[in-house]
Amino acid sequence: MRMLAYCDEDLSVAAGGARQVLDLAAALTQRGHEVTIVAPQPIAPIEVPADRLRMQPVPVVRGGAIRPLSFLLGSMKVLGGVIRTWRPDVFLWFDSPGQLAPLRVLRHHECPVVYFVNGLPEEEVQGLWRWAPIRQALSYGLRRAAARAQAVVTVCPEICKSFGTRERARCTVIRNGVDPVRFSPQSHEEARAKLSISGTGPYIGFVGGFFPWHGLETLIHAVPMVAESYPGLQLFLVGEGRTKGALEDLVQRRGLGAHVRFVGRVEFDAVPAWVASFDVCVVLHQRTRSYPGDSMKLWEYLACGRPVVTTAGPGYGDTVEAMGAGLSAKADDAEDLARQLRRLLADRAVRAAMGERGRTAVVQSHTWAARAAQLESVCRRVLSREELAA
Repeated sequence: MRMLAYCDEDLSVAAGGARQVLDLAAALTQRGHEVTIVAPQPIAPIEVPADRLRMQPVPVVRGGAIRPLSFLLGSMKVLGGVIRTWRPDVFLWFDSPGQLAPLRVLRHHECPVVYFVNGLPEEEVQGLWRWAPIRQALSYGLRRAAARAQAVVTVCPEICKSFGTRERARCTVIRNGVDPVRFSPQSHEEARAKLSISGTGPYIGFVGGFFPWHGLETLIHAVPMVAESYPGLQLFLVGEGRTKGALEDLVQRRGLGAHVRFVGRVEFDAVPAWVASFDVCVVLHQRTRSYPGDSMKLWEYLACGRPVVTTAGPGYGDTVEAMGAGLSAKADDAEDLARQLRRLLADRAVRAAMGERGRTAVVQSHTWAARAAQLESVCRRVLSREELAA
């Protein structure tokens, strides 16, 4: 199949949305498909990960509200040209709140649409974007796009339930995945030496964006309770995000500077080493929105063979406990989180066994290759329905 992908992500930035687009596209090419990606001109060069993958950048004006408007106008022209000359079999429209260029372009070109929804913009946008008319416009755009699509793909079932009856019937859950070659087990010692990590440990870590739904305040509140048993404890917070300032203030107020280190954003190639350096990885979910989403970092932790402590419930605790790859803690409960962390830190053999089980489960069923096979099935069903309707 010829697949045209559209997204409003800077694909040179190693954020979750960009990784989903690039890794899924690369995995699709490994299955024999041709993929062209229409996306904003990146701020840094991108290494195209597959021979049958082609990038079609859209020049954008960077800065404030001008940037999304420039991509809207520029992508209409680029999309129209690619669809007219390349004639894709299916259009993969990745989560791009407010970017409705495909709706206008597809009025003049027939092409089945698979629409990806990773989150609901009215529950996630911040700052000026939270102004009611803007949130309503974003929500309207999402509903219009979902209604136009022949299939909708989401990362968790709760998002499917937010749609109307017609869209729910066409909704498929395809969770995030991981590249098990890039994210593979390394020894603690080698990773710590590479990163110049010193101290007695133990080491707990989080890698990802700092957002309200990640519950990092609860993790910081748990640190002194764990440190009572492990005075050399270090928590590494690797990443950046909107809650970083508040988290730094919390660490200062609690006097935890000796135990908590803010690493900052690191190159994507360095992430596996950071994960490997941890004795226990943490990924939490705070209920600030109506759906849990699907944490890409969870799959990366598991692929690296590290045990995980996460929040009890769908998409998190249910996943690691079913695999036997970690423990779950009650939501927003620092005492229970500390209790689960101490349980794992107390037994190296248990941690190793959990890490092995998590790695095995991921390689068997949760790679980007497995997700690409699911997406291919969705596309083939869409094309079959289109042929029957013709």
